[in-house]
Amino acid sequence: MAPHSNFRRTLLLVLACAALWFHNSEVGFLAGPGGPPPKEPSTVRSAPPRSVERAAGADANAEPVTGESSIVEEILAGISVAFSLLSKAIACSAIVGTGPLVGLWSSVALGFASLFGMRPGVVAGSAAVVVVPLGAFVATNGLGLVPLVVLLAAIIELVAGLVGFARTLDLVSKEVLAGFLNALGLALLVSQFGALSTPMGFGLAAICAALTQFLPSAPIPSSLVGLAVATAVGIGFNFDVPTLAMKAKDPTAFAGGLAALPQFQLPQMPSIDDVQLALPCAISIAFISLIETLLAARVVDDRKCEDLCTFFYDENGELVMQGGDPEAPLQVDVPTSTVLSLAAGNGASVLLGGFGGAGLVPQTVLNLNSGGRGQWSIGSYATSMVVFALVLAPFVGQISVPALAGIMVQVSLDTIQFVPTFDAIKAAFDGKEEDAKIRLGILVITAVLCYQVDFAVGIVTGVALDKGAEALKLKKAE
Repeated sequence: MAPHSNFRRTLLLVLACAALWFHNSEVGFLAGPGGPPPKEPSTVRSAPPRSVERAAGADANAEPVTGESSIVEEILAGISVAFSLLSKAIACSAIVGTGPLVGLWSSVALGFASLFGMRPGVVAGSAAVVVVPLGAFVATNGLGLVPLVVLLAAIIELVAGLVGFARTLDLVSKEVLAGFLNALGLALLVSQFGALSTPMGFGLAAICAALTQFLPSAPIPSSLVGLAVATAVGIGFNFDVPTLAMKAKDPTAFAGGLAALPQFQLPQMPSIDDVQLALPCAISIAFISLIETLLAARVVDDRKCEDLCTFFYDENGELVMQGGDPEAPLQVDVPTSTVLSLAAGNGASVLLGGFGGAGLVPQTVLNLNSGGRGQWSIGSYATSMVVFALVLAPFVGQISVPALAGIMVQVSLDTIQFVPTFDAIKAAFDGKEEDAKIRLGILVITAVLCYQVDFAVGIVTGVALDKGAEALKLKKAE
């Protein structure tokens, strides 16, 4: 794709995003004595109805996860997530063109940053939606400007957090979210086909997927059991299948030891030309990482039947903080703290020589399914990645790629919104709801654009169509 075409698409995304943010940003994320004075005392009401429709929202086809998990269950869930991210982190490194462990250390930086402000349960790490545009940038401009691109993206995310960008999450309806998740799940499923291309690979993946699906998730995550059994079967029968060490294409990648530690590096002062060259890619990366991270937070809300990432307003339309002290000088809502945590993680990844990432919906779903509920699982995930690189690298390198693919196949099926999509189709053909066909159209268009064009383009287009349909409905009602 030509550079001018990339710039035009980025500019279009920025303008659309800005318009949507101004549509929904009468108040910032700060509240308390220093914030805007309230107009009048009023009764608190919930967020706009369609933003909190739990029954038909994201992941409605999955069982809700409620209650508390033990610390042991949380730690095991984090280990399971770490295993599922190993192959993805290495693949992301290959897409960007860096060393095989760079994606792993990027995930470590984001994982530890998630402990400070990220919505509990959300897993952040190396993300394909981030490295694909970054890989295209590297193909044209080389690796030298990657730290600058990621640092600029982190600064943009920081500014987005400070100006209350997280409130745009209210604009994402259940149809747009279902379309996004359908495209993401399908893309994840298709990405595993290479590992399933041989009978032996397909068999190992099927064993892992079946155990992941049908075994109980406690006290040991079923995905961890499936991974261990499938890998053992492959080794026991001497199956000719690729391992993580083979996929890395670097014999020293899984040697372990202190040599695997990343080199701390400070970014160099860039020139104006470098900034102009890196900024369009940074804007695109920042936008999609913000959206996917906030949507991952929304998925956790829906699965846990909580409202930590749902905003509440008074009857004047002003933001009201839930569960906070009204006399406190500063309050930050959970979606905004999630954005700030993301910015910190991406900034930290630059210092470790990484390329950043985002909140990951599939790994977040896996974390929830495995018993991960809070910060213990996220801390376990980040720590496990460090242990994998430094201590257990020789053993981790022997894990078969098809076994990991089996986990991701199951995660992709959990990500696809089968029940909400079927309900939308049924409602459209029942004819009982006046706008049911429009809602189905928005879901389908969002999914197609996310899968075929770009996730950011699909989400922005879906939200724009959604708001247009709402405006048309109001006009008819008048």
